[in-house]
Amino acid sequence: MIRDELSRIVAERAGDDRNLHYLDGRDLYGENNFAELSLPDQLHPDAATHERIGRRFASVAANLRP
Repeated sequence: MIRDELSRIVAERAGDDRNLHYLDGRDLYGENNFAELSLPDQLHPDAATHERIGRRFASVAANLRP
């Protein structure tokens, strides 16, 4: 519910601020990634998972440049 509301607010306000973006964290690590890179304690990513998340974030951020 919170992700949906944040997405809605950003979409509403982004017209006035081209530097405002919303990235759902599940696009960086979601349920479909758990089988390959499970979270050791079911909550915190390990080093390999952090690397995957970082690479995905860098790719998304690079595409946000004007």
